[in-house]
Amino acid sequence: MFDIEDIRKARFMRFHSLPSTNNAEQLALALVGLVQAQEQRQRARKAKDEREFQQAVRYILADFLLGFEEEGNGWSFHPLSVSSFTGLNVGYKNFVKITEAWQYSGLIEIHKGRNHKGIEFEAGKPAYPPGLATRYRPLPPLIELAYEYGLSTGQYKDAFVTELPKKTIEVRAAKIKGEGKGRRMKPPQTAKFEPFTQQVKSLNNFLSSFTVTGTDFRGFRRLFNEGDRDDFDYNHGGRLHHADGEGYIGLPSDKRAKMQIDGKAVVEIDINASYLTILHGIKGSPLPQRDDIYDIGGLPREVVKTWFTITFGVQKFHRSWRPAALKKLKETCPAYTAKMTAPSVQRVVLEYFPIMQDWPDAGVRWSQLMYIESEIIVGTMLELMEAYDAPSFPVHDSLIVRKSDQNLAMKVLSEQFKDKVGIEPRLKVK
Repeated sequence: MFDIEDIRKARFMRFHSLPSTNNAEQLALALVGLVQAQEQRQRARKAKDEREFQQAVRYILADFLLGFEEEGNGWSFHPLSVSSFTGLNVGYKNFVKITEAWQYSGLIEIHKGRNHKGIEFEAGKPAYPPGLATRYRPLPPLIELAYEYGLSTGQYKDAFVTELPKKTIEVRAAKIKGEGKGRRMKPPQTAKFEPFTQQVKSLNNFLSSFTVTGTDFRGFRRLFNEGDRDDFDYNHGGRLHHADGEGYIGLPSDKRAKMQIDGKAVVEIDINASYLTILHGIKGSPLPQRDDIYDIGGLPREVVKTWFTITFGVQKFHRSWRPAALKKLKETCPAYTAKMTAPSVQRVVLEYFPIMQDWPDAGVRWSQLMYIESEIIVGTMLELMEAYDAPSFPVHDSLIVRKSDQNLAMKVLSEQFKDKVGIEPRLKVK
């Protein structure tokens, strides 16, 4: 019996980890031999292909065991489309061949994702949504085999070390309706590509020299969006994400607050109403002078903030709340009532924020606002690194820094914001 929530929380496989001990390497070589024994090839692979095949075994094994240990439920996932392997350390053909061989040998279980029938956890009740990518989980024989090679659960992180990413820039096309995210694209080789690449590599090398308690730092990649737009030149999106898809960014704020950098307490500095402030700046309009920018018209701030969140995501005004947003409001905002429809909230917002009146035709997209925000965050990180030798770790529109660096970081962040947007942000410390 499986728990559907376990399947949802599976660890994404990025193929960035390799064996770092002799025991782990010997286990990987044993699994190479297992696949080769099943293949019954008529001719040997070319030397280059053989190296790539063996390296693929190492990467896949590392992700399976790290996923088994990190998630606590054993599941890992990766889409099975050919394009989802573009630019990765493991190719599609090697991945399919290796995982199918291990499944045949009883070492792992595989549950197909998209376009496959849902798993029935209860008779007659499919509970596995077909939109989820294919899931993988080591079975006891693989865990026992690892133990025979001297690798026990709880030791996998030491046996398989994640390398800093060699490719630090990722580009995705605009999301098509029904997709979780846009397809990965080959990064265009414009004049901006190499400077952005080197910026992220410099930050990764610098930040990896610090000991971060409460998370494992494995490097960042910078994700640009809407790469298939005609005007794309690394000017849409651009936020920093964990290179391996894991890490502190997805943790609740109370857990992030317990992180330490070289044994020192941290604070999280947040840009209040980041997109809204950027929009005021690029339109040359001052911010409203209110203690809480979302405190308008007697509406609950959560309702107003939610309206901005869903509106900034599209180039239109919504005629109704998006289902997920409405569900969250009902669960987390006791003051919300059914009379607070999206159009009724819109009328109040436009009265207090005239700059939003032309939003559908303003020519400003969410991806452009995100790019400006990302440039502010990355610019702050680089200045703190280069001028002050001070580490900082991003959470989209906020920065985690040592408490001793709080005032310095707030000063630099405010200056970077004003330099790029022409307006001073409101910063708060969590």
